[in-house]
Amino acid sequence: MISVILVNYHTARHTLDAVASVDAQQAIDKPEIIVVDNSVSDAESAFLSAHLPGTATCIRNPENTGFASACNLAFAQSSGEFVLLLNPDARLLPGALSKLADSLTNHPDAGAVGPRVYWDDGRRFLMPPSTYPSLSGFYREAISRAIPRLSAHPSLHFRKKALQTWTCTTAMPVEALSGGHVLIRREAIQRCGGLFDPRFFMYWEDTDLVYRLKKYGYQLYLEPGAECLHYYEHSHAKDRLIAEGWPAYQQKHLRSDMRFQLIDALNKRLPPARAPYIESIAANREKLVFPVPAGLRSAWLLEIGVSPQLIPAIGYFGNGPAAEIDASLFRRLREKTYFARLSAPSLRPNPIYYWQWQGYQ
Repeated sequence: MISVILVNYHTARHTLDAVASVDAQQAIDKPEIIVVDNSVSDAESAFLSAHLPGTATCIRNPENTGFASACNLAFAQSSGEFVLLLNPDARLLPGALSKLADSLTNHPDAGAVGPRVYWDDGRRFLMPPSTYPSLSGFYREAISRAIPRLSAHPSLHFRKKALQTWTCTTAMPVEALSGGHVLIRREAIQRCGGLFDPRFFMYWEDTDLVYRLKKYGYQLYLEPGAECLHYYEHSHAKDRLIAEGWPAYQQKHLRSDMRFQLIDALNKRLPPARAPYIESIAANREKLVFPVPAGLRSAWLLEIGVSPQLIPAIGYFGNGPAAEIDASLFRRLREKTYFARLSAPSLRPNPIYYWQWQGYQ
């Protein structure tokens, strides 16, 4: 059996849609669905209880203890051999759950497997592969900042990884998976010390789990045959929570590593990596249109991110004279400056075009 865990925090309607996407899965035994309501709201709890299917269990948390702690609460009451974590703003596409379960079964070395994830209903925009804080990554950052001619090295390294995950046709090992849509082997969770460390209120809890799974010898896989939608929205509030969780992760896994201490101290003293020339662009009636030069119109890749290095980045493969981000997607990019890169869909493209714009207010 598969247990499915969702955490609701004032997103009841989204949570119900996420549950419905699980309930609609075919060719698999009905999963055990557990929703933890962290909203601390009588109205929210009543709405969930009234509209969740009878097969789902709703646990009302008396206080908002955070995402990690809420998932642990649900996990303690679950019984499935496999455990699916699903965000309220995510939707499983038809057949995804059975394909994830088959992939986990067919890879006995796997601790967890994740689906191919799209940002939009049309499945044009691919969500980025999950990143993982490694010593090699910190060294690449230092080199890019210390040697200007190598400033693009980390970005191209991430792009290579992204192209592999965006275009693979069979299951492939990956360095990390997102806790927003991942199927995990219960045995692996138990062997590596439990689901989530509650010291992480929200964000970094899945990175910590990945660290522990790897430590116990488990592999992580992307299963491209399983597909999922994630209606991700960016905001300053998420930036703040991510920043607050990073020191706890450092303290737990990196502070005792002298190599990390050395490269971290160096990175704090080096100037930012040299940025490419970036042209500003304005939203036209809340739609972004990027002109495609004639030489790229047969095939191009548009990458969208929150840093000039496009780490991480959403990817959109296309062709034709213009690449567009429609109004519904533009509104999910809020409050800060965003960046886009257009180029041929190759590992070392040339030429490359860059833009930046102010997010939706």
